[in-house]
Amino acid sequence: MNNFKPLTLAVGMALLSGAAGAASSHFDVTEIDGKISPCSDLNGFVNSKWVATHPIPADRTRWGSFDMLREDSLNVQRKIVESAAKNAAKAAPGSIEQKIGYLYASGMDEAAIDKAGLTAIKPLLAKTTAVKDAKSWFAALTALHQIGSSVVFGAYAGADRKDSTQNVLYLDAAGLGLPDRDYYVKPEFKDKVDAYRTHVGKLLALAGTPAAKADAAAADVLAIETELAKLTKTGVERRDVQAAYNPTDAKGLAKQVKSIDWAAYWKALGIKPSTLLVVGTPAYFAQLDALRTKLKPAQWASYFTYHLVSDTAFALGKAFDDEDFELQKALTGVTERPERFKRCITATTGALGELLGAQYVAKAFPATSKASAIQLIDAIVTAMGGNFGELDWMSPASKRIAGDKLGKLVRMIGYPDKWKTYDFDVKPGDFAGNELRAGVFNYHRVIARAGTPVDRAEWGMNAFEVNAYYRPSANNTALPAGILQAPFFGPDRGVAANLGGIGMVIGHELTHGFDDQGAQFDDAGNLKNWWSPEDKTKFEAKGTCVAEQYATFEALPKQFVNGRLTLGEDIADLGGVKTAFHAYRALRQHPAKTYVADGFTEDQQFFLAVGQAWCSKDRPAEVQRRLTVDPHAPPKFRVYGALRNLPEFADAFHCAAGTPMHPANTCQVW
Repeated sequence: MNNFKPLTLAVGMALLSGAAGAASSHFDVTEIDGKISPCSDLNGFVNSKWVATHPIPADRTRWGSFDMLREDSLNVQRKIVESAAKNAAKAAPGSIEQKIGYLYASGMDEAAIDKAGLTAIKPLLAKTTAVKDAKSWFAALTALHQIGSSVVFGAYAGADRKDSTQNVLYLDAAGLGLPDRDYYVKPEFKDKVDAYRTHVGKLLALAGTPAAKADAAAADVLAIETELAKLTKTGVERRDVQAAYNPTDAKGLAKQVKSIDWAAYWKALGIKPSTLLVVGTPAYFAQLDALRTKLKPAQWASYFTYHLVSDTAFALGKAFDDEDFELQKALTGVTERPERFKRCITATTGALGELLGAQYVAKAFPATSKASAIQLIDAIVTAMGGNFGELDWMSPASKRIAGDKLGKLVRMIGYPDKWKTYDFDVKPGDFAGNELRAGVFNYHRVIARAGTPVDRAEWGMNAFEVNAYYRPSANNTALPAGILQAPFFGPDRGVAANLGGIGMVIGHELTHGFDDQGAQFDDAGNLKNWWSPEDKTKFEAKGTCVAEQYATFEALPKQFVNGRLTLGEDIADLGGVKTAFHAYRALRQHPAKTYVADGFTEDQQFFLAVGQAWCSKDRPAEVQRRLTVDPHAPPKFRVYGALRNLPEFADAFHCAAGTPMHPANTCQVW
């Protein structure tokens, strides 16, 4: 089918009525490339013209539908922060407007930042540069952990995977400056490692390391991180949730790691630890004592100092910021930094996320959007339950349990019912100080949850984010207001467009409850096997089919998708599109009229909307990075992989058997 012509899908359906309406599907058909068959490459058919004519902005590693929507969200945020900055001095002391205004304005004041230089971090530098023995090593470690800098290892509090009602402390490997442990141990990343070594030396020199010693100090940092990387799990290993759950207690942890006075560590963080502690990588912690003594104090001093300065570079002045960008260029291929106002918004949201989120919702998320989204989710949940009933590989008992879990899934739409407060000082003209105080406060908020009941209503994303998530330990999903916007969603859009856009996203998140990781948690969010041995074997075989298929997708010359790394997201993509399609069909089950727009049926419109949602292009360096660290397949393969496994797609476009989008061998899970 190569004869499709550009068209305007201006005909749609009222969202849930099933009757004719004036809503638009909002699919931009002017970008359709009629020279490409949708049966050969739906992504190319929908997106190739756009990709060819829209260069990636110089400050971006990727550019596409999600990124453009994030830009829209950022523009709303900009109006909020700039208004707050303008009125901050006159606002009530400690008010939301004043906090947002002072923090954003302090980040925009480059002259004040340059003048302050290292002043704000001097007390921390005094500790990191003074490492001479075990005591001073510990002092530097705790000082950085207090501000949320996870050197050597990371510690956080979250729901106990075996008792999802209680928060416990988790400890795991951390402290690498490159994107992943593979960068340190695989030869294909040598150029990135060389660039990193140069960058570390320059940043240390800016922080006060004598120029003649900076190169050697950089080599010391790399030596420490290489040792840590060798003990760190691979991306695929980190996805093994059972292997990551290694419970112990204070005595057990003290036996594993004697270099750290754990009672003093908890005191320094200002918390009381949970009785149960969970270690993610026991082999890593078993080697920390040996590493601390094997590596010299001067090496550790350089390591701690580098991470302190790297973590705070944006707030330390132009020279530090410029050098930090040199590393980003080397790792990602970008040629320009985002405009300063964008980076200052990011800093503001990192410090005061829900304060800004509340303001965003008031401006950009009407009540009608939330009501419409709730209806869509209800339809998709119903469709997923129906899909469970039709599975031929799952026993009735397992289907019943899966259905119960789906029925208990909590849906969080738009924004939290209760907004967080931020009880730390935000001062005018003190950007670095504001950032440090925010880091201490926000990290302490997380770590102090240890030993307390889980708040299942707490959000893990800000309301303005263009994203969504499913949390296995709470069996809940969240759709922030930021993603509930055009072109993915609109209360006035047609059924096909909404279900192909945001419906696909919703279905994706719901399916995460039943992907290779989510399926290990029960309806209460506990890590507990609810599968019969036979069903589990069949489920795992279906996952293997998906992983092996995606491993054939070549993202760069001779560089393929790691199907085991992306398995959870790939299962969610397959299930998400299938579920959204069935929900769309159910909503249109008894239409007053079936609409065809310039030759495209509504079924086809649904799949065109799916393809457009993943429209994207990436820099080669970013593709390489993501193949290593990202559990998602590249966007074009999220279209290609999901739709070629769905019979409804081949039916919609009349694809002949054996065409790329209708292969002989397909993978089906949910």
